[in-house]
Amino acid sequence: MKNELTHEIWLDPEPDGQMLPGLCLAGPMGNDFRALLKPEAVKAAELRGHSHFDAMTKYWKLQGWGEYEAECPQDHEPYPDEWAAIQRTFFDGQD
Repeated sequence: MKNELTHEIWLDPEPDGQMLPGLCLAGPMGNDFRALLKPEAVKAAELRGHSHFDAMTKYWKLQGWGEYEAECPQDHEPYPDEWAAIQRTFFDGQD
Protein backbone atom coordinates (compact mmCIF):
# COMPACT_ATOMS: atom_id res chain seq x y z
CA MET A 1 0.00 0.00 0.00
CA LYS A 2 1.29 3.45 -0.88
CA ASN A 3 1.55 6.05 1.86
CA GLU A 4 -0.43 9.15 0.95
CA LEU A 5 0.75 12.19 2.88
CA THR A 6 -1.04 15.49 3.33
CA HIS A 7 0.70 18.59 1.95
CA GLU A 8 -0.17 22.22 2.63
CA ILE A 9 -0.15 25.01 0.06
CA TRP A 10 0.84 28.32 1.65
CA LEU A 11 0.68 31.84 0.25
CA ASP A 12 3.38 34.12 1.63
CA PRO A 13 3.06 37.89 0.97
CA GLU A 14 5.91 39.59 -0.87
CA PRO A 15 6.81 43.29 -0.35
CA ASP A 16 5.12 44.14 -3.68
CA GLY A 17 1.84 42.57 -2.51
CA GLN A 18 2.09 39.40 -4.58
CA MET A 19 1.49 36.12 -2.79
CA LEU A 20 4.32 33.62 -3.21
CA PRO A 21 2.99 30.03 -3.15
CA GLY A 22 4.82 27.22 -1.41
CA LEU A 23 4.20 23.57 -0.62
CA CYS A 24 5.20 21.62 2.47
CA LEU A 25 4.24 18.50 4.34
CA ALA A 26 1.53 18.90 6.96
CA GLY A 27 2.55 18.30 10.55
CA PRO A 28 6.00 18.38 12.12
CA MET A 29 7.87 17.59 8.89
CA GLY A 30 6.74 20.96 7.51
CA ASN A 31 7.71 22.99 10.57
CA ASP A 32 11.01 24.27 9.12
CA PHE A 33 9.23 25.50 5.98
CA ARG A 34 6.41 27.16 7.92
CA ALA A 35 8.95 28.86 10.22
CA LEU A 36 10.21 30.81 7.18
CA LEU A 37 6.77 32.22 6.36
CA LYS A 38 5.75 35.74 7.29
CA PRO A 39 3.08 36.09 10.02
CA GLU A 40 0.58 37.20 7.34
CA ALA A 41 0.99 33.97 5.33
CA VAL A 42 -2.16 31.92 4.80
CA LYS A 43 -2.72 28.22 4.22
CA ALA A 44 -4.65 28.18 0.95
CA ALA A 45 -5.29 24.48 0.43
CA GLU A 46 -4.20 20.92 1.08
CA LEU A 47 -3.48 18.06 -1.26
CA ARG A 48 -2.43 14.44 -0.84
CA GLY A 49 0.35 12.59 -2.61
CA HIS A 50 2.09 9.22 -2.35
CA SER A 51 5.49 10.53 -3.53
CA HIS A 52 7.27 13.83 -4.08
CA PHE A 53 6.54 13.53 -7.80
CA ASP A 54 2.84 12.80 -7.22
CA ALA A 55 2.43 15.76 -4.85
CA MET A 56 4.36 18.16 -7.10
CA THR A 57 2.42 17.03 -10.19
CA LYS A 58 -0.85 17.86 -8.42
CA TYR A 59 0.57 21.15 -7.09
CA TRP A 60 1.81 22.27 -10.52
CA LYS A 61 -1.54 21.37 -12.11
CA LEU A 62 -3.39 23.36 -9.44
CA GLN A 63 -1.08 26.36 -10.02
CA GLY A 64 -1.48 26.11 -13.81
CA TRP A 65 2.29 25.79 -14.33
CA GLY A 66 2.17 22.96 -16.85
CA GLU A 67 3.69 19.52 -16.43
CA TYR A 68 6.01 18.86 -13.50
CA GLU A 69 9.26 17.09 -14.33
CA ALA A 70 11.08 15.14 -11.63
CA GLU A 71 14.63 16.25 -10.93
CA CYS A 72 15.79 12.97 -9.37
CA PRO A 73 14.74 9.33 -9.78
CA GLN A 74 14.10 9.26 -6.01
CA ASP A 75 11.25 11.77 -6.54
CA HIS A 76 9.15 8.84 -7.80
CA GLU A 77 9.83 6.69 -4.72
CA PRO A 78 6.82 6.25 -2.42
CA TYR A 79 6.95 8.14 0.85
CA PRO A 80 8.46 5.98 3.60
CA ASP A 81 6.31 4.28 6.23
CA GLU A 82 8.14 6.30 8.89
CA TRP A 83 6.90 9.57 7.37
CA ALA A 84 3.34 8.26 7.23
CA ALA A 85 3.58 7.23 10.90
CA ILE A 86 4.86 10.69 11.89
CA GLN A 87 1.99 12.39 10.09
CA ARG A 88 -0.60 9.92 11.41
CA THR A 89 0.61 10.50 14.99
CA PHE A 90 0.38 14.26 14.44
CA PHE A 91 -3.17 14.10 13.07
CA ASP A 92 -4.29 11.65 15.78
CA GLY A 93 -3.10 14.17 18.38
CA GLN A 94 -5.28 16.87 16.81
CA ASP A 95 -8.52 15.27 18.01
